[in-house]
Amino acid sequence: MKKIIIVLSLMALIVALIPAQEAPPMTALQEKLWRAGFGVPQQSMDAPEFSAENIDGKQISLSSQKGKVILLNLWATWCPPCRAEMPSIERLYQKLKNSNFTILAISTPTPPRETRKKIVDFIDENGYTFPVLIDDSQEISYQYGSGSIPTSWIIDADGKVLARFVGAMEWDSELMLEVFEELIP
Repeated sequence: MKKIIIVLSLMALIVALIPAQEAPPMTALQEKLWRAGFGVPQQSMDAPEFSAENIDGKQISLSSQKGKVILLNLWATWCPPCRAEMPSIERLYQKLKNSNFTILAISTPTPPRETRKKIVDFIDENGYTFPVLIDDSQEISYQYGSGSIPTSWIIDADGKVLARFVGAMEWDSELMLEVFEELIP
């Protein structure tokens, strides 16, 4: 009889704890991103601040982009999946650049494999026009990295992290255009 009471007590405790461990309900947008393979934070979180030079030498900070929806993309010229998704990033940028949207494509020089010159040459040779930042200090890669590239983050107009995606994506797909258009103020 004691064993039954102990087992029932443990079961009651487990059942009581389950609701406390459940994630808060997702918004429709979070669920859409989650179903598309994105990691979605359970609680609202500010995107970590950073500042870096773009390929033209101008200093750009995350806070200077406040009010815009941001696709932050960590990539490298030597990374085949990164190279494969770049055309879709450019198409997305061309479709949304005249709205409150931007892309911050961030590459970290790690000579001799990756250098500022290789990054600039790759962007120029391919005619990409979206903003590219150089993370010389590796600070951004440290703050936003996942250990693999490409890794992309969607940051809303209030500077909150909405989702993270590890791997290549067709960024101008119907689903992603729908997501970004829903987010843009």
